[in-house]
Amino acid sequence: MLKKREERGRVNVVVGMQYGSEGKGAITQYLAPAMSIGVRTGAANAGHTIYAGRRKFIMRQLPSVWVNPYAQLVIGRGAMISPDILFQEIAMLEKVCSVHDRLHIDRDAHVITEDQQLRENRSDLGIRIGSTSALSNEGIGEATADKVLRKDSCMQAKNVPALKPFLCDTVDMINSYLDSGDEILLEGTQGLGLSLEHGTFPYVTSRDVSASAMAASVGIGLHHFTVDVIGVVRTYPIRVAGNSGPFGEDSQEISWEELTRRTGSPRAIHEQTSVTKKLRRVATFSKKDLAKAASINRPTEIALTFADYLDWTIHNTEKITKPVEQFREMVEEASGGVQVAIIKTGPRTCIDFDWYRSSMLRKLDICYNFQAVKAELLAGTHMHA
Repeated sequence: MLKKREERGRVNVVVGMQYGSEGKGAITQYLAPAMSIGVRTGAANAGHTIYAGRRKFIMRQLPSVWVNPYAQLVIGRGAMISPDILFQEIAMLEKVCSVHDRLHIDRDAHVITEDQQLRENRSDLGIRIGSTSALSNEGIGEATADKVLRKDSCMQAKNVPALKPFLCDTVDMINSYLDSGDEILLEGTQGLGLSLEHGTFPYVTSRDVSASAMAASVGIGLHHFTVDVIGVVRTYPIRVAGNSGPFGEDSQEISWEELTRRTGSPRAIHEQTSVTKKLRRVATFSKKDLAKAASINRPTEIALTFADYLDWTIHNTEKITKPVEQFREMVEEASGGVQVAIIKTGPRTCIDFDWYRSSMLRKLDICYNFQAVKAELLAGTHMHA
């Protein structure tokens, strides 16, 4: 990544290696300064959390690369669009950083209808598998099923007048940028443990969320370009609340009270899902899950998040203590020798062991004058925390 530009462009895939909520939004935000395009896949049941200035943003439809005011933003062909959520995000961000003129939506992407939402509201999917989609009544499962069955109830973006200003052939757009030598970032949703094909069926999402499947869903042939796959891994994996399926066979579900005790945190630690605000389930690390995810996703590097859960004294610092270093070594061994190149010790801190990349990102940050954007965010009072 960020080495001498090849004749063709580079595809940077940020992919979850566990059960979602690994911190993909934060890694995307960190890499954003180098990107010409940010591409979001999936649907609005995945909320990616990023921080700009002192504010917290949960992005469910727009790519987290929006923090780079010069990057183009793409919602690809394989996405499932919730128009209300999309326009809420556009309106929210337009007050601090223009996204309207750089947003591109594939004309053939599917749009969730009110009827599909109502049908999902009447289903028992949320109870049966702990689906966040069903719990929040987004209609994603129903819309996906209708798409597979090619029902007349399906609607595409080209049939929605309000989306017309953003429509284009994003497959052609993405590949044109890549053919010109640009860097793009493909922001994945959920994690391999939730993949329809490779996860713990039936406790899975409605699509395959592996790196290659996400690339195919937006029309990218990975074999044709230089590819970096950043596998995002949590120290303690989580699943959503309720009957959401098992953890790895070599891990153990624990309470948030127990995790707080292990971290040495002076305050109680607990996490809620970004979308439904339900208390997450948490477990110890699974080497077997990581080995499987590494075999399928083939990451070129790993971003380790929630390292402060191993030792709270490093929270939001650039320090690495012995427990973190030992965990890093274990992750590299379990993944088959993939380097842990990025470590997050808190929501706002990234330790990057790739000196060239980190120095280039700092230079790009200054060049793009991101500080001006952050100043606007700090001055605003309209954003929700």
